[in-house]
Order: sequence, then C-alpha cells, then structure tokens
Amino acid sequence: MEYSAYLESNEGTFIAIARQIAAHPGDLLWWPLWACGIPFQNTYLPLLQLLTATFTALTGHSAALAFHQVCAAFFSVGPVCLYFMAWRMTRRPGSSFVAVLAYSLLSPCAWLFPMIRADLGSPWHSRRLHVLVFYGEGPYNTMLAFLPLAILFLHLAISEGRLWHKVVAGVLLGATVLANAFGAVILILAGVSLLAVVETRRFWQNLRLLLVIAALSYASISPSLPPSVVKAISLNSPSVGDYPFTLSSLAGVGMMTAGFLILWWITRKTSSPFLRFFLLFAFLNASIVSLAMVSLANVVPQPHRYQIAMDMALCLLVVFSAERLLRRLAPRLLPWAAMIFLLAAVPLFRHDLLYAHRLIRSTDITRSSTYRVADWMDRHMQGQRVMVSGSDSFYFNDFTDTPQVHGGHEPMIPNYILRIGVFVIYSGMNAGARDGEVSVLWLKALGAHAISVPGPNHGEYASPFVNPRKFEGLLPAVWRQGDDTIYAVPARSNSLAHVISADSFVRHAPINGLDTAEIERYVKAINDPAVPEAGLVWRNRHMAIIEAQLNPDQVVSVQVTYTPGWRATVNGTPLKVEKDALGFILLKPACQDRCEITLVYDGGLEWRATCIASLTAFAIVLGCLVFSWRRRSGAKA
Repeated sequence: MEYSAYLESNEGTFIAIARQIAAHPGDLLWWPLWACGIPFQNTYLPLLQLLTATFTALTGHSAALAFHQVCAAFFSVGPVCLYFMAWRMTRRPGSSFVAVLAYSLLSPCAWLFPMIRADLGSPWHSRRLHVLVFYGEGPYNTMLAFLPLAILFLHLAISEGRLWHKVVAGVLLGATVLANAFGAVILILAGVSLLAVVETRRFWQNLRLLLVIAALSYASISPSLPPSVVKAISLNSPSVGDYPFTLSSLAGVGMMTAGFLILWWITRKTSSPFLRFFLLFAFLNASIVSLAMVSLANVVPQPHRYQIAMDMALCLLVVFSAERLLRRLAPRLLPWAAMIFLLAAVPLFRHDLLYAHRLIRSTDITRSSTYRVADWMDRHMQGQRVMVSGSDSFYFNDFTDTPQVHGGHEPMIPNYILRIGVFVIYSGMNAGARDGEVSVLWLKALGAHAISVPGPNHGEYASPFVNPRKFEGLLPAVWRQGDDTIYAVPARSNSLAHVISADSFVRHAPINGLDTAEIERYVKAINDPAVPEAGLVWRNRHMAIIEAQLNPDQVVSVQVTYTPGWRATVNGTPLKVEKDALGFILLKPACQDRCEITLVYDGGLEWRATCIASLTAFAIVLGCLVFSWRRRSGAKA
C-alpha cells in the first residue's frame, strides 16, 4: 500500500520527513517546510524516518510505499521481540509463546474500556493493528518493537552485570526513545519496576547503574533529541489535546504510587521476580490509562497512548499468573490448557485476518482534495509560504516543497506564538465581527501568501474552522473545488524579509490571539510602499541571502523562526541575530544604502555541545569495551 485511505491521520508527516531525508541527506540542520521554519530535530524523533529514507534509497520505492513496508516489518517483528524478552527472562518458552500469541491476537484494553471498544468497533478487533493503520501510529509501533529488547537488556544488566549487556541496553534505550517519545515514559515505568524486584539487595547499586546507562544513552542520541526539543515537548504536550496536570492528576500520581507500593509489599516474598515485574509494570501502564478513562485524571499527556503497552504487560501477567496457578494446583492440566488456547487462537487468527483485510485500504491519492490542494499550491505559489488547513497539512509536503505556516507536529513546535496565531485563525474565539479581519492580520504577520480552507462538508476531521466562510469578501478566492477554497493573502512582497523602521517590530508577545495592536503596526510596516523591499533567496536549506537598501535607523524583520543557531553577516561583517516578540528573526544591520546580509543556520552552541556529548559517550563505551577485552585477553594469557 502506498497511501492509506485514512488521510485524516498524521502519517503523511512521517512520509514527508523521510522524503526530505532521502532528497537532502547532507543538509538536515534546518527544516524550512513547517512552522515558519524549525530545526530539523523539531520535526519528529527521527529513527523510523531515517530507516524509511534508507529503504527508499536502497529499493527506489516512493517514500510512502517504503514507509508502509518498514512499518509492516516492525509490526510483524514486535511480538517476536516480546517473545525473546519473555523467554529470556523466564526461561519458559511455552508460556512465553502463549503470552505473545495472546498479545498478537487480543486487545485487553478494548475489553476494559468502553471508549476504546466503541472506537475499535468490537472487543475482538486488534487494537495494535487499528492504531497503526487507522491512526497512522508508525513511530509508536516501531517503539513497541524495540521496547521489549530494551527492557530485557536492562534486566540482564542488573541481574548478570556483563558489560555487553549494559552496552546493548544503552543502544536499545536510545533506539526506543528515538522511535517515539512515549517510549521514554514507558522505559521509566519498566526501570522502576525492575529496580523494585530484581536483585533488590543491590538497589542503590542498580539505581546508579541504570542512571549511568540512561545518561550515556541520552548523551549518544542528544543531537537528535537536544534539551530544547525536550523543553518544547514538555511545554506543548499538555495543551495539545487538552491534557493539563491538575489536582486530579496529582491525586492520580498519589494513587499510582500507593498502589505500586502496596503491590510490591504484598508480593515481596514471592520467589518469582519476573512475575512481580509483569505485575508492577502492568499496574503502572494500566493506571495511566485507567485514571484518564475513568476519572479524567491525566497523569501524563495523552494517557490513552499507553494502551498497547498496557496490553503487552497484561498479556504477560495473565498468562504467567495462570501458568503459575496451574503449576501449583494441577500441573497435569498445563499442556491441556495450552492446547485449548492454541485451538482457540485459530478462530481468533481468522478473525484478525479478515479484520485486517477490511481495515487496510489504499486510496488513489491523486483523486483526493489533499493532493489537489498540494498540486495547485506547487504550481502557483512558487515556493511562497502558505497556510494549509486541517488534515491536508499532514500530507501537503509529500508532494511539494512549498513551505507552510503551520504543519508538522504541535508538541515539537518551538515558537508558542505560532500556536496562538493558528488557534485564533481556526477558532475566531471572542473575535466577534472582527473574526475575518483578525485572522487576515495574523496570516500576514506570519508570512502566509495563501490559505486553504476546507468547507464544513470536507470530512469528519478535515475542517478545523469554526467559521470557514470568514474570508469571503476579505480575501480573493483563487481556487475552488466542491466545498474547498484557496484564498490569496495579498502582500506587497513575496519575500519573507522586510525593511521596517526600528520602532515597528513587535516588542511584546501577544497575550492572546486578539492582542493585535503591535501586530497591526508591524503588518502595516511590512506593507509600506514607501520603504524599499528586501529580497530573500535561499542558497540551500540552511543559508539565505538578503539584499536591501537600508538606512542606519532601519531594521530587517525576517519571518523565519528564531533559534540561537542562526548567524549573520552584513557586507561580510558579523551581525547579531535577535528575536522579536513574534518569535521571528530581527536584524539591526545599521548600514547605509545597499546591504547584503547572509543568514546561516549552523545549529548553534546546543548542536555542537550535543555532538560533543554524543562522541564522548561513544568514546567512553568504546574505551570500556577495549579495556574489558584487553583484561580478558591478559587473564587468558
């Protein structure tokens, strides 16, 4: 399958990233296509996209086809990795196989929660397949394949203490997190559970070991997940989908902690540490989902996303608990119980196979409005920035290199002001009769030269506008098809660089989307015909040249996201790069007449520091391996 029929999912963004990696493998510092430009690290955690781009290069397949092929491989291999974990931890291949077969065929979360069951359509459908195909959860699915191996080698690092176990554990920790950020939280839950049950007489030693492994693992992947990205995710995630941390959340954390300690105390005398681990790990994951579903307490952002990890842990817990009970009460029944389950798995497998055939549906993307919008923009906007609305933005850059005002993944956006502007454009909240006027003002301030507006009948998820007709009479409609419209946003210049007076840039961040007094002054300044235009030309994806006629009392506003990694020179002389209150680049060249400004994004101090940290981590690990090898060689001699 190249393109799925479920175009409301965001998997188009992963395909776009993979396409760009394959096309520009040596120029991945800056990403100009989303959110008014962002560092590449702010697109998404890159592991799946890097693998997809590599597969694209090797096979010649399109990024979309390669993406689905790689996702299918991880979907298939995930239970195999879980089997290896369970078998290696328990040394019971039969029970491990039954547990993983249950994980492959059943969805306990659908039995436990009516909301999930209603979304899935039947408690017998495969939720793991559903979230992959319908919701486009390729990175999450990839993380689920690495997760069991990471847990296994953390366990081996604690229980057996071999150096290569520790090294592999660090590698797998990094791979799990680079696949999907939720893996970091699940690994923390697994680490806490392992510390509680494995070799507890060495608790502090084990804790130090896990912290060292985690620190070296993070250092090694930090160029792809720097502190600035971690900060953006932590700041944005609670408000993306409305998952605030409230008093109910705090109470939920208290309940989870108390329940964990009670279970640990009750089971402290059991001789089966792996069963205690399955119990505690399942409890923590199930608590996150249960508290959100039952009491609306969001212990973490997007708590429903932990349901598949909960299924994984519950299947292990139930099967190994049942095996232990039968082994004690009626050991002769064990093979019969296993045989009954294997026979029952046959109709379950048939059901899942039929469900998969119904669920997995492809589409001719060229017949969709999503493609038609992208095709029109590609042919007519000549690289000018546009705002693509709703789910169309997810797939937009699969077909064009036209940059977007928004796009991408909101939790990763470094500029919070952009989220304010997009929110008011979509909602018009409290704007009243000024709804269209305020929205046009924000579009101009954000450098948009066109906006696509899906109509109310476009699709269930596609139209985010409360009032999709707000631009009628305010902006010229340049394309209509069915219920969808593209409006041009008139501007004096197609450039993202503007010469303005030193008192015209936005100095104070807007409190909300209606706080537009300074934005009005700024938009008026960038469209003032009495001021010379500034031309901006991109030499590559991270370097731009600005040419303009300037007076010493004028500044240059560049509608590109400011980050500390930008450097500039004016006529060859270093120039300080500043940030205005909209989060854009502000330059004060203080030069006369013709000025040539060179803007270069080099990643800044954070990029260099994380690269050094990564190399240092690799050097430490390599040094430990060499030292261990030489010591073993000396002992043998």
